[in-house]
Amino acid sequence: MRYGLMADIHANIRGFLVAYEKLKAAGVDQIIFLGDLVGYGPDPAGCVDFFTKLPDVLPISGNHDRQVVGEKDPNMRRTAARALEWTRGQLSPKQLRTLQSFPQGRTVEDTFIVVHGSLVSRDAYIRSMKDVEVNRKSMVEDFPGSRICFFGHTHVPLLAGTKDAVTDLKETKAFQLDPNDVYLVNPGSVGQPRDGCPLSAFGVFDSYNWTMTFFREPYDVAGTCEAIREAGLPEKFARRLETGT
Repeated sequence: MRYGLMADIHANIRGFLVAYEKLKAAGVDQIIFLGDLVGYGPDPAGCVDFFTKLPDVLPISGNHDRQVVGEKDPNMRRTAARALEWTRGQLSPKQLRTLQSFPQGRTVEDTFIVVHGSLVSRDAYIRSMKDVEVNRKSMVEDFPGSRICFFGHTHVPLLAGTKDAVTDLKETKAFQLDPNDVYLVNPGSVGQPRDGCPLSAFGVFDSYNWTMTFFREPYDVAGTCEAIREAGLPEKFARRLETGT
Protein backbone atom coordinates (compact mmCIF):
# COMPACT_ATOMS: atom_id res chain seq x y z
CA MET A 1 0.00 0.00 0.00
CA ARG A 2 1.04 3.56 -0.69
CA TYR A 3 -0.41 5.88 1.93
CA GLY A 4 -0.85 9.60 1.44
CA LEU A 5 -0.30 11.48 4.69
CA MET A 6 -1.97 14.82 5.34
CA ALA A 7 -2.20 16.77 8.59
CA ASP A 8 -3.32 20.19 9.80
CA ILE A 9 -5.20 21.42 6.74
CA HIS A 10 -6.79 24.14 8.89
CA ALA A 11 -9.48 25.27 6.46
CA ASN A 12 -6.95 26.11 3.74
CA ILE A 13 -8.73 24.81 0.66
CA ARG A 14 -6.04 25.99 -1.76
CA GLY A 15 -3.32 24.08 0.02
CA PHE A 16 -5.66 21.08 0.43
CA LEU A 17 -6.41 20.85 -3.30
CA VAL A 18 -2.74 21.06 -4.27
CA ALA A 19 -1.77 18.37 -1.76
CA TYR A 20 -4.56 16.05 -2.85
CA GLU A 21 -3.75 16.39 -6.56
CA LYS A 22 -0.09 15.66 -5.86
CA LEU A 23 -0.97 12.58 -3.81
CA LYS A 24 -3.34 11.37 -6.50
CA ALA A 25 -0.60 11.80 -9.11
CA ALA A 26 1.76 9.83 -6.85
CA GLY A 27 -0.63 6.88 -7.04
CA VAL A 28 -1.54 6.53 -3.37
CA ASP A 29 -3.97 3.75 -2.46
CA GLN A 30 -5.32 5.41 0.67
CA ILE A 31 -5.04 8.73 2.50
CA ILE A 32 -4.42 8.95 6.23
CA PHE A 33 -5.55 12.27 7.67
CA LEU A 34 -3.88 13.19 10.96
CA GLY A 35 -6.36 15.75 12.25
CA ASP A 36 -7.27 19.47 12.25
CA LEU A 37 -9.28 19.85 9.09
CA VAL A 38 -10.58 23.22 10.32
CA GLY A 39 -9.48 26.18 12.44
CA TYR A 40 -7.43 29.30 11.53
CA GLY A 41 -8.25 29.26 7.82
CA PRO A 42 -11.00 30.90 5.72
CA ASP A 43 -12.65 27.90 4.01
CA PRO A 44 -13.92 25.42 6.62
CA ALA A 45 -17.10 24.50 4.75
CA GLY A 46 -15.25 23.97 1.48
CA CYS A 47 -12.65 21.79 3.17
CA VAL A 48 -15.24 19.61 4.91
CA ASP A 49 -17.27 19.21 1.72
CA PHE A 50 -14.21 18.30 -0.35
CA PHE A 51 -13.01 15.92 2.36
CA THR A 52 -16.29 14.00 2.37
CA LYS A 53 -15.96 13.37 -1.38
CA LEU A 54 -12.53 11.78 -1.15
CA PRO A 55 -12.32 7.99 -1.60
CA ASP A 56 -10.44 5.75 0.82
CA VAL A 57 -9.63 8.22 3.59
CA LEU A 58 -8.78 7.20 7.15
CA PRO A 59 -9.27 10.30 9.33
CA ILE A 60 -8.67 11.07 12.98
CA SER A 61 -9.69 14.20 14.85
CA GLY A 62 -7.45 17.07 15.86
CA ASN A 63 -7.91 19.43 18.78
CA HIS A 64 -9.45 22.13 16.55
CA ASP A 65 -11.90 19.64 15.04
CA ARG A 66 -13.03 18.57 18.50
CA GLN A 67 -13.37 22.09 19.81
CA VAL A 68 -15.44 23.22 16.85
CA VAL A 69 -18.00 20.53 17.70
CA GLY A 70 -18.16 21.49 21.38
CA GLU A 71 -15.11 20.38 23.35
CA LYS A 72 -13.73 23.11 25.61
CA ASP A 73 -10.08 24.01 26.04
CA PRO A 74 -9.45 26.72 28.65
CA ASN A 75 -5.87 27.06 27.41
CA MET A 76 -6.81 27.92 23.83
CA ARG A 77 -5.33 31.25 22.74
CA ARG A 78 -7.81 34.06 22.25
CA THR A 79 -7.21 34.48 18.52
CA ALA A 80 -7.53 30.72 17.91
CA ALA A 81 -10.74 30.60 19.98
CA ARG A 82 -12.11 33.51 17.97
CA ALA A 83 -11.36 31.65 14.73
CA LEU A 84 -13.06 28.51 16.05
CA GLU A 85 -16.18 30.49 16.97
CA TRP A 86 -16.26 31.95 13.46
CA THR A 87 -15.67 28.49 11.98
CA ARG A 88 -18.56 26.99 13.91
CA GLY A 89 -20.85 29.59 12.40
CA GLN A 90 -19.72 28.67 8.89
CA LEU A 91 -20.55 24.96 9.17
CA SER A 92 -23.89 23.23 8.75
CA PRO A 93 -25.12 20.59 11.22
CA LYS A 94 -24.19 17.91 8.67
CA GLN A 95 -20.66 19.28 8.32
CA LEU A 96 -20.27 19.41 12.09
CA ARG A 97 -21.39 15.79 12.32
CA THR A 98 -18.66 14.88 9.82
CA LEU A 99 -16.03 16.36 12.15
CA GLN A 100 -17.65 14.71 15.15
CA SER A 101 -17.41 11.29 13.46
CA PHE A 102 -13.60 11.33 13.34
CA PRO A 103 -12.02 8.88 15.83
CA GLN A 104 -9.35 9.96 18.32
CA GLY A 105 -6.72 7.66 16.82
CA ARG A 106 -6.35 4.38 14.97
CA THR A 107 -3.97 1.64 13.93
CA VAL A 108 -3.28 0.65 10.32
CA GLU A 109 -2.08 -2.78 9.15
CA ASP A 110 -1.53 -3.61 12.85
CA THR A 111 1.86 -1.95 12.40
CA PHE A 112 1.29 1.81 12.23
CA ILE A 113 -0.24 4.01 14.92
CA VAL A 114 -2.01 7.23 13.94
CA VAL A 115 -2.48 10.08 16.44
CA HIS A 116 -2.83 13.84 16.22
CA GLY A 117 -0.68 14.99 19.14
CA SER A 118 1.27 12.23 20.85
CA LEU A 119 0.98 8.73 22.24
CA VAL A 120 1.34 9.79 25.87
CA SER A 121 -1.20 12.63 25.86
CA ARG A 122 -3.81 13.39 23.23
CA ASP A 123 -2.93 17.05 22.67
CA ALA A 124 0.73 17.06 23.71
CA TYR A 125 3.34 18.17 21.19
CA ILE A 126 6.25 16.09 19.92
CA ARG A 127 8.80 18.85 19.42
CA SER A 128 12.06 17.98 21.16
CA MET A 129 14.21 14.87 21.14
CA LYS A 130 13.04 14.30 24.72
CA ASP A 131 9.46 14.20 23.42
CA VAL A 132 10.56 11.76 20.73
CA GLU A 133 12.18 9.45 23.26
CA VAL A 134 9.13 9.51 25.56
CA ASN A 135 6.85 8.56 22.68
CA ARG A 136 9.23 5.94 21.34
CA LYS A 137 9.27 4.34 24.78
CA SER A 138 5.46 4.35 24.76
CA MET A 139 5.46 2.61 21.37
CA VAL A 140 7.77 -0.13 22.58
CA GLU A 141 5.99 -0.68 25.92
CA ASP A 142 2.35 0.06 25.11
CA PHE A 143 2.12 -0.84 21.41
CA PRO A 144 4.44 -3.82 20.91
CA GLY A 145 4.79 -4.73 17.27
CA SER A 146 4.11 -1.20 16.04
CA ARG A 147 6.92 0.22 13.92
CA ILE A 148 5.75 3.73 13.02
CA CYS A 149 3.69 6.42 14.74
CA PHE A 150 2.31 9.02 12.32
CA PHE A 151 1.33 12.29 13.99
CA GLY A 152 0.68 15.98 13.33
CA HIS A 153 -0.16 18.95 15.60
CA THR A 154 3.24 20.71 15.51
CA HIS A 155 2.99 21.75 11.83
CA VAL A 156 6.67 20.83 11.47
CA PRO A 157 7.86 17.83 9.42
CA LEU A 158 9.91 15.24 11.29
CA LEU A 159 11.41 11.82 10.64
CA ALA A 160 12.87 10.28 13.81
CA GLY A 161 14.31 6.76 14.06
CA THR A 162 16.35 5.31 16.88
CA LYS A 163 19.63 6.36 15.26
CA ASP A 164 18.90 9.88 14.08
CA ALA A 165 16.24 12.49 13.35
CA VAL A 166 15.67 14.62 10.26
CA THR A 167 14.04 18.04 10.64
CA ASP A 168 15.34 19.98 7.64
CA LEU A 169 12.54 19.09 5.25
CA LYS A 170 11.90 22.30 3.33
CA GLU A 171 12.01 20.58 -0.05
CA THR A 172 10.74 17.26 -1.39
CA LYS A 173 12.92 14.40 -0.07
CA ALA A 174 12.64 10.61 0.03
CA PHE A 175 14.06 8.24 2.64
CA GLN A 176 14.59 4.50 2.85
CA LEU A 177 13.39 3.25 6.25
CA ASP A 178 14.49 0.15 8.15
CA PRO A 179 11.51 -2.14 8.86
CA ASN A 180 13.27 -3.34 12.02
CA ASP A 181 13.53 0.18 13.46
CA VAL A 182 10.88 2.26 15.25
CA TYR A 183 9.93 5.66 13.79
CA LEU A 184 7.98 8.79 14.61
CA VAL A 185 6.85 10.59 11.46
CA ASN A 186 5.18 13.97 11.05
CA PRO A 187 4.49 14.89 7.38
CA GLY A 188 4.11 18.58 8.28
CA SER A 189 1.12 20.83 7.72
CA VAL A 190 -0.85 21.04 4.49
CA GLY A 191 -2.48 24.35 5.35
CA GLN A 192 -0.33 26.15 7.91
CA PRO A 193 3.36 25.13 7.89
CA ARG A 194 5.46 26.44 10.76
CA ASP A 195 9.01 25.41 9.92
CA GLY A 196 9.97 28.67 8.25
CA CYS A 197 8.89 27.42 4.81
CA PRO A 198 5.49 28.53 3.42
CA LEU A 199 5.22 25.55 1.04
CA SER A 200 2.46 23.06 1.75
CA ALA A 201 3.78 19.91 3.45
CA PHE A 202 2.50 16.33 3.22
CA GLY A 203 3.89 12.87 2.55
CA VAL A 204 3.69 9.38 1.07
CA PHE A 205 4.60 6.20 2.93
CA ASP A 206 5.10 3.01 0.91
CA SER A 207 4.53 0.03 3.23
CA TYR A 208 5.85 -2.45 0.65
CA ASN A 209 9.20 -0.77 0.01
CA TRP A 210 9.36 1.01 3.38
CA THR A 211 10.06 4.40 1.89
CA MET A 212 8.90 7.76 3.23
CA THR A 213 8.68 10.78 0.93
CA PHE A 214 8.13 14.28 2.28
CA PHE A 215 6.58 16.66 -0.25
CA ARG A 216 6.77 20.45 -0.29
CA GLU A 217 4.60 22.17 -2.86
CA PRO A 218 3.66 25.79 -3.65
CA TYR A 219 0.02 26.86 -3.59
CA ASP A 220 -1.87 30.16 -3.80
CA VAL A 221 -0.72 31.68 -0.51
CA ALA A 222 -1.71 35.20 -1.56
CA GLY A 223 -5.26 34.12 -2.38
CA THR A 224 -5.60 32.35 0.96
CA CYS A 225 -4.30 35.39 2.84
CA GLU A 226 -6.76 37.61 0.99
CA ALA A 227 -9.61 35.26 1.95
CA ILE A 228 -8.50 35.35 5.60
CA ARG A 229 -8.62 39.15 5.61
CA GLU A 230 -11.96 39.26 3.80
CA ALA A 231 -13.43 36.90 6.42
CA GLY A 232 -12.33 39.24 9.20
CA LEU A 233 -10.10 36.62 10.81
CA PRO A 234 -7.01 37.77 12.76
CA GLU A 235 -4.32 39.30 10.56
CA LYS A 236 -1.66 37.13 12.21
CA PHE A 237 -3.11 34.05 10.50
CA ALA A 238 -2.37 35.60 7.09
CA ARG A 239 1.13 36.68 8.09
CA ARG A 240 1.94 33.19 9.32
CA LEU A 241 1.08 31.69 5.96
CA GLU A 242 3.27 34.24 4.18
CA THR A 243 6.31 33.37 6.31
CA GLY A 244 5.63 29.74 7.22
CA THR A 245 5.89 30.45 10.94
